[in-house]
Amino acid sequence: MERKEIVEQSAMIAIIVAWLVRIFTGYDALWFHVLIYWVAPVALVVILVVRWRRVHEGFEFSRKIVDEQHRMTGANVVGERRAPGPQSPYPGAILPDHLDLPESTDESDEQRE
Repeated sequence: MERKEIVEQSAMIAIIVAWLVRIFTGYDALWFHVLIYWVAPVALVVILVVRWRRVHEGFEFSRKIVDEQHRMTGANVVGERRAPGPQSPYPGAILPDHLDLPESTDESDEQRE
């Protein structure tokens, strides 16, 4: 885990503990009130935005990898014909050039439709 993630998780745990103290003991000093009612929600929103962006960066990276694999194999998710040559039995897998596989026939493509 990165240092940023550890800081985020520590902040969330601290906020939970602060709320538990408020709920079970009733402690409500001014500084504590400001901390749990004003600082904690802002911190949680910042953490939410950072994690949202991180997840979308991961999805974009994954999409680029899958698109590159499809480009390399000639396979297409929407069902277009594949490029001629040996095809892997696993969708999206990249075969080495020297592998001897039988040519795929049009019969297997017609059976899928």
